[in-house]
Amino acid sequence: MKDRQQKIDQINQRGRVAKVSDVEIHPTIVHPDYRSEPCDGVLSETGKLEVLKVAPKSGHGPYFIARWDQKPEHLDIDMFGTTKNAIKLFKAAKGGYSGHHTRQSADLNERRFHIRIEIPTGTIFDGIVKFFNAYVLPASALNMTIESNVTVQTRVTRAASKSDTE
Repeated sequence: MKDRQQKIDQINQRGRVAKVSDVEIHPTIVHPDYRSEPCDGVLSETGKLEVLKVAPKSGHGPYFIARWDQKPEHLDIDMFGTTKNAIKLFKAAKGGYSGHHTRQSADLNERRFHIRIEIPTGTIFDGIVKFFNAYVLPASALNMTIESNVTVQTRVTRAASKSDTE
């Protein structure tokens, strides 16, 4: 298992999404006991990039965070604030739980995802989330050749003769 510093070093050595911006949330359904809000959208030093949070208004109960998954380049939803068994069922889309995986729009150049989060008591969120990705590349990933052309113009200026200066 990687220690924290190894993970940070590995993340810094490859190109990745470092930030999301202009997050738009277009819900069609939000459970009345829940609210949705954008996250800061900035990559943490350990590689976590949170986009959206759907949480109970009361502050108690399961909540959901949409995070950018770097390697397959898609949005996943994780569930927190409940039992390990419920989280396992949510990831597996079993027992009345679903929503861990989202569906991206057909246009792969567009970061637009359909999210539907369900738990046994009902639908928590259904809607579209759109955003822009900002990528960073490490210097080692860049293969550049720098060329320079210099143009020099010369002009001969004759010095004044001794008789001209007298």
